Amino acid sequence: MIMTQKNYDDTIQKKTQTITFRLSSSIIEDLKEDAEIEKINLNQLISKILSYHVLWEKYERKVGLLPMTKPFVKDAVNRLDEEEIIHLAQRIEKDTSKDIFNSIKIDYTVEDFIEILRAWLNVVWMQHYIKKGKNCYHFRIQHDLGKKWSLYIKTLVVGLFEDILNKKLEAKTTKNTISFVFPRE
Repeated sequence: MIMTQKNYDDTIQKKTQTITFRLSSSIIEDLKEDAEIEKINLNQLISKILSYHVLWEKYERKVGLLPMTKPFVKDAVNRLDEEEIIHLAQRIEKDTSKDIFNSIKIDYTVEDFIEILRAWLNVVWMQHYIKKGKNCYHFRIQHDLGKKWSLYIKTLVVGLFEDILNKKLEAKTTKNTISFVFPRE
């Protein structure tokens, strides 16, 4: 059975199929508990988990991403000056991130870019909020890693967006937030 499922912006519909899996009872119970905590149904949780895998997790090992603790990242970033942070974001991380994007697909829409950004933010447990406006998407990332982390994320995301989509991206930062205004197509 093929159905249509709406994604986060309610304008793009994706076809879905029904499939059956056999899982251990303990895994199913854990998933049900997680779904209840997130206030979504089990099907939505499974879809979310598998989407993250397809959009992000299967690429992170291929490009050499490493898990690091939040205190380590915060301390390491705060030891750098702003010039070094911008250099790392523009020269090193942007190239690695572009490789990930290019591994996933060749041509991108603004919505595709936002979807991959959201998948990454979910994987790294960074709070984010998106609101669809008339001509744009307002996107805010919340963290507690300080203004240098905000500078790093802003520099990386703006650079990626401009390179991949050839469009300008408006961005503002505070000590613990980064706000973007993505143009709608």
